[in-house]
Amino acid sequence: MLSLVNISKKYKSLPILKDINLNIKENEKIGIMGVNGSGKTTLAEIIFGVIKPNKGKIIFSNSNIVIKNAVFQDVSFDGELKLKSIFKFFCSALKVKCGNKKISEKFEKFELENQLNLRYSNLSGGQKQKFKFLIALLNNPNFLLLDELTTHLDYEWKIKIVDLVTKYLDTKECVLLLISHDSYEVAKLCDRVIVIKDNVINKDFKLSSNFEESLLIIKKMVYDNDCNN
Repeated sequence: MLSLVNISKKYKSLPILKDINLNIKENEKIGIMGVNGSGKTTLAEIIFGVIKPNKGKIIFSNSNIVIKNAVFQDVSFDGELKLKSIFKFFCSALKVKCGNKKISEKFEKFELENQLNLRYSNLSGGQKQKFKFLIALLNNPNFLLLDELTTHLDYEWKIKIVDLVTKYLDTKECVLLLISHDSYEVAKLCDRVIVIKDNVINKDFKLSSNFEESLLIIKKMVYDNDCNN
């Protein structure tokens, strides 16, 4: 579906990514793992066109793919705007019909109905994360990027959000890129994992269709290996 060929990125003289080669197939669910600062988010931003690489190219083999839905951990909105105004703006920009009833239903699904008229700056970290995810699913994307999906969420909402993503992926042909440190959400949502270390793809492996087996694979390939290095 798309291929990254010899992608490199640096900031000033500091290398962030070096000669990244990656093929992403239709409907793949890929977890991107690695320590902080390894280049995970930079790679995603290049794929989504947020930033340009210093070297390399992205080749698309499917003209129907639309890469435009992302939940980046550090993305924010104008803090003075109310959630309802932000939501309506995205409905208009994405040409999605959203009357008051539909808006209420979507906000209730994420238990944000009482925050509709709150300013974005007044939300908790977990509420902001839920709102960003709500926006990301607004127009039923076929290519979805989630960056640290459950950051700032309590355990109950971590499980709920992962279940919501699972249900969405079960009903929609969609590529998923999930940037995460969380073995639970990667094992639940992904069928493949790449590990970025020292600015390169250090590992690229498949997961099992069985959740417990996938957890063991991640432990062995990511964490146990790191302890031995």
